[in-house]
Amino acid sequence: MQSDNSFKIALIGRTNVGKSMLFNRLVRAKNALTYNRPGVTRDAKEKIITIFDKTVTLVDAPGMFDYAECDNKPELMEVINEKLKNIIETSDLIVFVTDGIAGLTANDIKIADILRKSGTNIIMAVNKTEGTVKEQAYVDAVSLGFKNTMAISAEHELGINELLECIYKYIPEQYLLTEETRQKNYIKLAFIGRPNVGKSTLTNALLGSDKQLVADFPGLTRESSAFDFEYNGKTFKLIDTPGVRRKAKISDKLEKISVTSTLRSYRHADVVVLLIDATTIEEGMLEKQDLTLASNVLKDGRALILAFNKYDKTKFKKNSKPKDLIYNIQHSLAQHKDVPFIFISALNNDNLDKLIDLVIQTYERHRIRVSTSKLNRWLQIINSTGIMKSASVKFKLKYITQIGETPPTFLIFVSKLQEMRADKERFIQNNFKQHFNLNDVVVRFIFKSQSSKRKNA
Repeated sequence: MQSDNSFKIALIGRTNVGKSMLFNRLVRAKNALTYNRPGVTRDAKEKIITIFDKTVTLVDAPGMFDYAECDNKPELMEVINEKLKNIIETSDLIVFVTDGIAGLTANDIKIADILRKSGTNIIMAVNKTEGTVKEQAYVDAVSLGFKNTMAISAEHELGINELLECIYKYIPEQYLLTEETRQKNYIKLAFIGRPNVGKSTLTNALLGSDKQLVADFPGLTRESSAFDFEYNGKTFKLIDTPGVRRKAKISDKLEKISVTSTLRSYRHADVVVLLIDATTIEEGMLEKQDLTLASNVLKDGRALILAFNKYDKTKFKKNSKPKDLIYNIQHSLAQHKDVPFIFISALNNDNLDKLIDLVIQTYERHRIRVSTSKLNRWLQIINSTGIMKSASVKFKLKYITQIGETPPTFLIFVSKLQEMRADKERFIQNNFKQHFNLNDVVVRFIFKSQSSKRKNA
């Protein structure tokens, strides 16, 4: 497995200077979590972006020297500092961000010393320089002696074009956007699950590097992060998301924002892997929170895989298919009873190749297309069944066609649509999936009457 190897630009600075706001401005979207509290960004968030006609990887790094705001966890700060060291060492260009309102601090001066010693090209961006503070903040920043010092305001989009022009000069010609890059397709893969089930460990294992912070306590990842990697000639956009707890246990506003980030991320994914701690399974029973997450993913029309992590700490074998687990999945997710599952150990790199093979297989299954002729032959068959010909059924299926993929979506014209009941909708859907061998695929139907009224299944 191979991760992206593009020109890397890192946003470095102390906490709460506006790095994530600048990151969002440069990627032209709200990708990084912003909140008026120091230390919000913990993981390094990456995004491949285009600056004029060159492709680069932009990195939003955690705040440096954020000791006081790190939830009183010195081990967390140690992990973050090690990651920051790695980011600085592996970056091709660094944008050093400071706060023009607060002015230079002792920590800013320490960061400047560290960056000078790195030997990497530095652009200093003095943020929040709108209004009267601009001139003095810029003068103070120039005193640090960096060749390129710029006054910007990420929030108000001041000086951003000038910053981009300065960055562009440092990007070699080899990163010019090619036609192949323009047409590159990704399989968007999201990892979701409760806190501390191993999502970030799995992300790091697949990327072959410590991109995501990992520690032995829940709630470490606060925002969704996306990375590119390749496997057997296919390119993936891998999305690691914050852990999701039951709503009743979420009181912190920042955690609520993180959960929203998770929901937004997986709804744009092609395949969602729900990570479940295998040590929590007793007699094959899934916990309610895991079933709720699985049901929500399926209701949103996403392809789902259940990955039971940490199997090596249980009685289960990595290639086993326990009958009690299969039974409980089929009865708990009755409308999608053949959801695929796999046992893995992200920490030990066990079964990860098989997991990605399963992702590819699931992705291709959910992009299936069925010809109109085959669909309408099935329609004749189901209309002739005893259930559909019974006296209680006063509607009739007239015509069907496929109108969408991911999930496969079908439009069915129905006479007397108002007479259709939910149990008959389920019968139609189940019969369809059995007939076309799609029990593991999320399928959507839109029922339409001649009067153009619609009903979704």
